[in-house]
Amino acid sequence: FSECIDSYDENMSFADLNVTRPLMKALSVMNFQQPTPIQAATIPKALLGKDICACAVTGSGKTVAFMLPIMERLLYKPKNSSVSRVLILVPTRELAVQVHTVGRKLAQFSTIELCLAVGGLDLKSQEAALRLGPDIVIATPGRLIDHIHNSPGFNLNSIEILVLDEADRMLDEYFAEQMNEIIKMCSYQRQTMLFSATMTEGVKELATVSLKNPVKVFMNEATDVALGLRQEFIRIRPNREGDREAIIAALVSRTFCDRCLVFIQTRAQAHRMHILLGLFGINVAELHGRLSQAERLEALKKFQDGLVDVMLATDLAARGLDIKEVKTVINFTMPNTIKHYIHRVGRTARAGKSGRSVTLVGEKERKMLKEVVKKAVTPLKVRAVPQEVITKYREEIASMEDDISQIMLEQQEEKELKATEKKMVKAQEKLEKHDEPLDMSRTWFQTHQQRREEKSKLSFEMYRCSHTITATSCLCQAGIHFSGSSQAEL
Repeated sequence: FSECIDSYDENMSFADLNVTRPLMKALSVMNFQQPTPIQAATIPKALLGKDICACAVTGSGKTVAFMLPIMERLLYKPKNSSVSRVLILVPTRELAVQVHTVGRKLAQFSTIELCLAVGGLDLKSQEAALRLGPDIVIATPGRLIDHIHNSPGFNLNSIEILVLDEADRMLDEYFAEQMNEIIKMCSYQRQTMLFSATMTEGVKELATVSLKNPVKVFMNEATDVALGLRQEFIRIRPNREGDREAIIAALVSRTFCDRCLVFIQTRAQAHRMHILLGLFGINVAELHGRLSQAERLEALKKFQDGLVDVMLATDLAARGLDIKEVKTVINFTMPNTIKHYIHRVGRTARAGKSGRSVTLVGEKERKMLKEVVKKAVTPLKVRAVPQEVITKYREEIASMEDDISQIMLEQQEEKELKATEKKMVKAQEKLEKHDEPLDMSRTWFQTHQQRREEKSKLSFEMYRCSHTITATSCLCQAGIHFSGSSQAEL
């Protein structure tokens, strides 16, 4: 690193950054007066065109930290032709939509154009938007690779600024090969900014291949919970594991009645809880991978607009998403790692605000609870739910089982009916177009399965290589030496 920054000017304001009037006006409308620590440390260096490697907790304002200097540079140096000059890579569709929304707000008083290129949204409209050469392209790796290979006239030759947001999450999702391919396609003479919640070995390797003499901005890694977070735990006795649903129902009905985010391990359990809480009369929505992109975005919007009081989510929503004004996070079960726990409870108490987390802990999860206790900087609390309350809700849930089963059956039948109708429409379209030449199939860089297989193959090769070296070393120490061919055979 050419420079390391771990402090900032607490008295700095956005006016001190000398950004142009359209951006200052947008910041004023967004009610941003003073930059957060990561913004105050990053923006001055980014405005100088330096590569950035930044690490800070989620909810600290990373999006504005890279979006503001990007737009300042675009306004200072207008483009001469219709080409895309900025590429922002993010791991998930939801995070891409969030970054796009923040970018649109910052650009509202300028002529800067942004384009969203993610899976789950209309492909043809994205191709048309990319052909117009928007200033900023916000994309997920898979869909971007698709457009590079299949969208005529679209390439990355003109990219002046590359942003890798939530880099650790992209590596977790097996996007390493795609990112390396994308980085190679971008201009060598570019500015690159890498942002991550955690600085893992994989992120360090990515920084090595993508950054040139970067400035390291290390405010605080996502290994500590927010100071404004009140952490509470409810103990589940060994013979009471079946009480979890009743406890959640009691909590969201009696105590945490709005702006509540409940994390559940599986999509099936999240859907069941959605039906169950709906029967209790609670205004609830669900957010997980089984939903279509449109359904996920609609659920997020309803929750953010206050039209839904309780959101049931899998870990899909646990990283990067800035869901506004979450008062309470409830964990149906204790996450498997301390990292996942911190990411989940990080949905509340963001940007200096206060919040509360409530986690149900069974006997098998007490080891992870001890890890949380070790890292806690504020006292943890034990929350007790009266047994008579749990019994009441458990009995009500038992009486609802037939209704839950009937609703699930009706939903499945409706889903199958829609799938059949969709197939019939496709078949009709094929019949109507049987005289037209077939479109060439779109080519893909790597499927998700191919990424998993490649990772497994690499791990096996490293394992085999290390054991071969060890065996050869041991035989050599014993006085047994091989010719080149014999060693190769070994």
